[in-house]
Amino acid sequence: MITRLLTVVFCASIAGITFLAFSEGSNLGQPPRTFGWADIPAFSMAGGLKAFWNVGDGTKGEAAKNAYARGFEPVTILNTYADYPGEQRENISKAIGDHHVNPWQRPPFFERIIRRNIEQTPVRGIYVHDIELPFEENTKVAWEDQPTQQASGTESKDSFDEAYFRQWAEWFWLPLKWTKERYPNASVGLYGVQPFRRDYWGISDKNAAQIDGTHKSDWRMWKYIEPYVNFYTASVYVFYDRPDSVFYIATNVEENYRRTRSLGDKPVYAYEWLRFHDSNIWLREKELPSYLVEAMAIVPYFSGAKGVVLWGWEPQVKTGTQQPYGQLSLYVRSLKRVAMLSKKIARGRLLNDPPAHELWKAHRPLIRRVMVDENECVVMAINPWQGDNERSIQPVQCGSFSSQIVLEGRHTTLVVLNRQGERAY
Repeated sequence: MITRLLTVVFCASIAGITFLAFSEGSNLGQPPRTFGWADIPAFSMAGGLKAFWNVGDGTKGEAAKNAYARGFEPVTILNTYADYPGEQRENISKAIGDHHVNPWQRPPFFERIIRRNIEQTPVRGIYVHDIELPFEENTKVAWEDQPTQQASGTESKDSFDEAYFRQWAEWFWLPLKWTKERYPNASVGLYGVQPFRRDYWGISDKNAAQIDGTHKSDWRMWKYIEPYVNFYTASVYVFYDRPDSVFYIATNVEENYRRTRSLGDKPVYAYEWLRFHDSNIWLREKELPSYLVEAMAIVPYFSGAKGVVLWGWEPQVKTGTQQPYGQLSLYVRSLKRVAMLSKKIARGRLLNDPPAHELWKAHRPLIRRVMVDENECVVMAINPWQGDNERSIQPVQCGSFSSQIVLEGRHTTLVVLNRQGERAY
């Protein structure tokens, strides 16, 4: 099997601009390699960019130690509503049943269980509350439930709507508040609800107004959660082996980033997994192909994210014959490519490229430009619509200079455009 080597390709000057292309040997059609830590390089993110390890054996196991030694940072993940010591007898989600329609009906042990869980889970790294509580988002249905309507204390449907989302928001922000009380210096975030919740079919082939309509309830609740988080998460677990998945990743990160910039500069971190999501019964838990692994590691940083979080239960894979982590080497090597440019990316600004959902709908390449300063630009480009053995050339304009970027197959290309030509990486 061909080893993927990190290369720096010095390309000829085009239109008076010298550019350096950072790539790995294209090997995209090859099966994943088996896992070994010796294959995993070290990397060092700079400028506030991050890569986090939220995998398998917690923050103190052997895998975590190896990951931290290579540049990943730790995550404290808390299943906030669980009751492991009590064998789930006081599990909060279980206590309220499947039809979550009454946010005023919290279990009597709600605060006690959550505070106990927080107390038993000290901080290491960022602190993520995993609260995936499905609730009825149709306020008409909730309003027609008489116990819920009565508990709300409201007299009209309009006032009920606002009270309903405000009350559900407490289920999410109270644990964040209690964490900060116990660990005042913790950087706290939430996996579950998001400013723009994870979506695929609500984005695919839709225009901006249709996307906003599908997600109109997200902000109604998030505005109450917002004061209690230090960062946002964007879930980009992959469902399908198709070119669309690249744009799904970009759009979900981009929309969370775009919708929160008016509030300040809290970072967005993209939650990822090197396997297909369980909901796809044909691909579930199979490792991602190489073009999606590359894109998952690189695209978020060019969509507004300051970091990625690698999730998974590995290396404790107990079923099947497949080795865990066949694609981890490519994933980390792709992160290393970002790390080599992280100072430039961090101090630069994303230019006003077309939204990812528009490029998705039009089946165009995904191209993102970061203007570092007047003399330098970082370009990320990928054309997942073409075959692995195809190539295309894309014109790119950055400030006052332009270039022609060669896209090989479905490989994610990183290019530095500058006027000096003196870059060593």
